[in-house]
Amino acid sequence: MENNKVKVRIYGQEYTIAGERDEETIRQIAAHVNDKMRELGRSFSSNGQGTGTLAVLTAINIADEYFGSLDEIEKLKESKIQLEKDTQHYLKMWDEAKKSFAQYKENAAKAAEEKQESEERYRELEARCSEFENSFFDLQMENLQLKSELDRLKRLNEE
Repeated sequence: MENNKVKVRIYGQEYTIAGERDEETIRQIAAHVNDKMRELGRSFSSNGQGTGTLAVLTAINIADEYFGSLDEIEKLKESKIQLEKDTQHYLKMWDEAKKSFAQYKENAAKAAEEKQESEERYRELEARCSEFENSFFDLQMENLQLKSELDRLKRLNEE
């Protein structure tokens, strides 16, 4: 990898920084260090301590940010793992719901078909019942006629 050399100014002093990162990234890093040193320098300058102490405190603050970022990355990784597990769970539930819905549709189609068959069977039975009622009525009428005929014959016999 090629080392880029970039001249930067940090807390009023010029430095040449060499690194594998591109020039813009190196400038951003140097600007961050400069901003942190100035931020600490405002509250630190009244103590009368030197730039070396300020640089160490700045490094400690930046290291604290770094470790905080590492902790946040770890939490995000754990969250990602949990989200992946949740996603798998919900995908499994979705697949089960799709299967269940497909089964429901199949059952509904069968039920509709059975209903239609039952309605047809009901109409057939209703027609047969109607035929039986008609036959029964015809038999009752015939029975009445036969009774009448029997009564008439009995009267004739008695006379």
